Amino acid sequence: MSDLYTKKEVKEYVTDVAHERPLGVSIAAILLIFNGALLLVTQLLTLNALNEASTLVGICRSMFQGFIALLGLAGTTAGVGMLFGKKWAWWLAVFYFTYETMRYACAILFIPDVPPVLGGVQLSSALYYIKYGMRIIWNLSFTLFMCHSKVPGFFQTNEVNKWRACIALLLINGVLVAIGWRLLN
Repeated sequence: MSDLYTKKEVKEYVTDVAHERPLGVSIAAILLIFNGALLLVTQLLTLNALNEASTLVGICRSMFQGFIALLGLAGTTAGVGMLFGKKWAWWLAVFYFTYETMRYACAILFIPDVPPVLGGVQLSSALYYIKYGMRIIWNLSFTLFMCHSKVPGFFQTNEVNKWRACIALLLINGVLVAIGWRLLN
Protein backbone atom coordinates (compact mmCIF):
# COMPACT_ATOMS: atom_id res chain seq x y z
CA MET A 1 0.00 0.00 0.00
CA SER A 2 1.49 3.34 -1.03
CA ASP A 3 0.97 6.80 0.39
CA LEU A 4 -1.53 8.89 -1.52
CA TYR A 5 0.32 12.15 -0.84
CA THR A 6 3.98 12.94 -0.47
CA LYS A 7 5.29 14.81 2.54
CA LYS A 8 5.87 17.85 0.34
CA GLU A 9 2.25 17.87 -0.88
CA VAL A 10 0.94 17.56 2.69
CA LYS A 11 3.23 20.37 3.89
CA GLU A 12 2.11 22.64 1.02
CA TYR A 13 -1.52 21.90 1.80
CA VAL A 14 -1.10 22.66 5.49
CA THR A 15 0.82 25.89 4.91
CA ASP A 16 -1.15 27.14 1.91
CA VAL A 17 -4.68 25.89 2.48
CA ALA A 18 -5.38 24.95 6.09
CA HIS A 19 -5.12 28.36 7.73
CA GLU A 20 -5.85 29.00 11.34
CA ARG A 21 -9.17 30.77 11.91
CA PRO A 22 -8.65 34.45 12.72
CA LEU A 23 -10.05 35.57 16.07
CA GLY A 24 -12.31 38.13 14.37
CA VAL A 25 -13.91 35.38 12.29
CA SER A 26 -14.72 33.46 15.48
CA ILE A 27 -16.22 36.57 17.06
CA ALA A 28 -18.25 37.40 13.94
CA ALA A 29 -19.45 33.79 13.67
CA ILE A 30 -20.56 33.68 17.29
CA LEU A 31 -22.35 37.02 16.91
CA LEU A 32 -24.10 35.80 13.75
CA ILE A 33 -25.20 32.57 15.42
CA PHE A 34 -26.43 34.45 18.48
CA ASN A 35 -28.20 37.12 16.40
CA GLY A 36 -29.85 34.57 14.10
CA ALA A 37 -30.96 32.35 16.97
CA LEU A 38 -32.24 35.36 18.94
CA LEU A 39 -34.23 36.51 15.92
CA LEU A 40 -35.83 33.07 15.55
CA VAL A 41 -36.67 32.81 19.26
CA THR A 42 -38.04 36.36 19.33
CA GLN A 43 -40.16 35.57 16.30
CA LEU A 44 -41.67 32.56 18.05
CA LEU A 45 -42.33 34.54 21.23
CA THR A 46 -43.98 37.44 19.39
CA LEU A 47 -45.80 35.49 16.71
CA ASN A 48 -49.19 37.11 17.29
CA ALA A 49 -47.77 40.63 17.55
CA LEU A 50 -45.88 40.13 14.28
CA ASN A 51 -49.05 38.88 12.60
CA GLU A 52 -50.85 42.03 13.74
CA ALA A 53 -47.96 44.20 12.54
CA SER A 54 -48.03 42.53 9.12
CA THR A 55 -51.75 43.28 8.88
CA LEU A 56 -51.19 46.93 9.84
CA VAL A 57 -48.44 47.29 7.26
CA GLY A 58 -50.52 45.47 4.66
CA ILE A 59 -48.46 42.44 3.74
CA CYS A 60 -49.17 38.73 3.87
CA ARG A 61 -48.58 37.21 7.32
CA SER A 62 -46.85 34.11 6.03
CA MET A 63 -44.57 36.15 3.78
CA PHE A 64 -43.68 38.46 6.67
CA GLN A 65 -43.05 35.57 9.07
CA GLY A 66 -41.17 33.61 6.42
CA PHE A 67 -38.86 36.50 5.67
CA ILE A 68 -38.04 37.00 9.35
CA ALA A 69 -37.35 33.27 9.70
CA LEU A 70 -35.17 33.37 6.59
CA LEU A 71 -33.08 36.18 8.07
CA GLY A 72 -32.67 34.26 11.33
CA LEU A 73 -31.69 31.08 9.52
CA ALA A 74 -29.29 32.97 7.24
CA GLY A 75 -27.50 34.50 10.21
CA THR A 76 -27.26 31.23 12.11
CA THR A 77 -26.18 29.26 9.04
CA ALA A 78 -23.56 31.84 8.06
CA GLY A 79 -22.14 31.77 11.59
CA VAL A 80 -21.88 27.98 11.70
CA GLY A 81 -20.32 27.88 8.23
CA MET A 82 -17.83 30.57 9.25
CA LEU A 83 -16.65 28.46 12.18
CA PHE A 84 -15.76 25.71 9.70
CA GLY A 85 -14.23 28.05 7.12
CA LYS A 86 -16.68 27.25 4.35
CA LYS A 87 -16.43 29.38 1.22
CA TRP A 88 -20.22 29.75 0.95
CA ALA A 89 -20.26 31.07 4.53
CA TRP A 90 -18.12 34.05 3.46
CA TRP A 91 -20.64 34.87 0.75
CA LEU A 92 -23.65 34.37 3.04
CA ALA A 93 -22.10 36.47 5.83
CA VAL A 94 -21.23 39.32 3.47
CA PHE A 95 -24.73 39.11 1.99
CA TYR A 96 -26.21 39.23 5.51
CA PHE A 97 -24.08 42.20 6.61
CA THR A 98 -24.75 44.18 3.42
CA TYR A 99 -28.46 43.42 3.62
CA GLU A 100 -28.59 44.64 7.21
CA THR A 101 -26.66 47.78 6.22
CA MET A 102 -29.13 48.60 3.47
CA ARG A 103 -32.13 47.76 5.63
CA TYR A 104 -30.99 50.16 8.32
CA ALA A 105 -30.23 52.81 5.72
CA CYS A 106 -33.81 52.42 4.51
CA ALA A 107 -35.00 52.73 8.11
CA ILE A 108 -33.12 56.02 8.45
CA LEU A 109 -34.73 57.33 5.29
CA PHE A 110 -38.27 56.28 6.22
CA ILE A 111 -38.24 55.94 10.03
CA PRO A 112 -40.53 58.92 10.74
CA ASP A 113 -43.37 57.02 9.03
CA VAL A 114 -43.00 53.67 10.80
CA PRO A 115 -43.68 54.21 14.55
CA PRO A 116 -47.08 55.90 14.10
CA VAL A 117 -48.22 53.14 11.71
CA LEU A 118 -47.24 50.31 14.04
CA GLY A 119 -48.19 52.10 17.24
CA GLY A 120 -44.59 52.02 18.44
CA VAL A 121 -43.03 54.05 21.18
CA GLN A 122 -42.53 57.63 20.09
CA LEU A 123 -38.89 58.55 20.62
CA SER A 124 -37.27 61.65 19.27
CA SER A 125 -36.16 61.49 15.66
CA ALA A 126 -32.58 62.10 16.74
CA LEU A 127 -32.58 58.88 18.80
CA TYR A 128 -33.88 56.89 15.83
CA TYR A 129 -31.16 58.31 13.59
CA ILE A 130 -28.47 57.54 16.15
CA LYS A 131 -29.80 54.02 16.71
CA TYR A 132 -29.94 53.08 13.04
CA GLY A 133 -26.78 55.01 12.21
CA MET A 134 -24.86 52.93 14.75
CA ARG A 135 -26.33 49.75 13.26
CA ILE A 136 -25.17 50.84 9.79
CA ILE A 137 -21.66 51.47 11.09
CA TRP A 138 -21.66 48.12 12.92
CA ASN A 139 -22.69 46.11 9.84
CA LEU A 140 -20.42 48.06 7.49
CA SER A 141 -17.48 47.40 9.78
CA PHE A 142 -18.20 43.65 9.65
CA THR A 143 -18.50 43.85 5.87
CA LEU A 144 -15.11 45.56 5.67
CA PHE A 145 -13.66 43.03 8.09
CA MET A 146 -14.79 40.18 5.84
CA CYS A 147 -12.67 41.73 3.07
CA HIS A 148 -9.58 42.05 5.28
CA SER A 149 -6.52 40.23 3.94
CA LYS A 150 -6.46 37.29 6.39
CA VAL A 151 -10.19 36.59 6.33
CA PRO A 152 -10.60 35.73 2.62
CA GLY A 153 -7.52 33.51 2.92
CA PHE A 154 -9.22 31.52 5.65
CA PHE A 155 -12.33 31.09 3.51
CA GLN A 156 -10.35 30.30 0.34
CA THR A 157 -11.84 33.29 -1.50
CA ASN A 158 -8.56 34.96 -2.48
CA GLU A 159 -9.45 34.79 -6.17
CA VAL A 160 -12.61 36.87 -5.63
CA ASN A 161 -12.42 40.64 -6.00
CA LYS A 162 -13.79 41.33 -2.55
CA TRP A 163 -14.49 45.02 -3.02
CA ARG A 164 -16.38 44.45 -6.24
CA ALA A 165 -18.35 41.63 -4.57
CA CYS A 166 -19.24 43.86 -1.59
CA ILE A 167 -20.30 46.75 -3.80
CA ALA A 168 -22.39 44.41 -5.95
CA LEU A 169 -24.04 42.92 -2.84
CA LEU A 170 -24.72 46.40 -1.45
CA LEU A 171 -26.40 47.34 -4.72
CA ILE A 172 -28.38 44.10 -4.92
CA ASN A 173 -29.50 44.41 -1.30
CA GLY A 174 -30.31 48.08 -1.82
CA VAL A 175 -32.60 47.12 -4.69
CA LEU A 176 -34.19 44.34 -2.60
CA VAL A 177 -34.82 46.70 0.32
CA ALA A 178 -36.16 49.40 -2.00
CA ILE A 179 -38.54 46.94 -3.67
CA GLY A 180 -39.71 45.69 -0.28
CA TRP A 181 -40.23 49.20 0.99
CA ARG A 182 -42.04 50.18 -2.19
CA LEU A 183 -44.39 47.21 -1.84
CA LEU A 184 -45.27 48.39 1.67
CA ASN A 185 -46.25 51.86 0.49
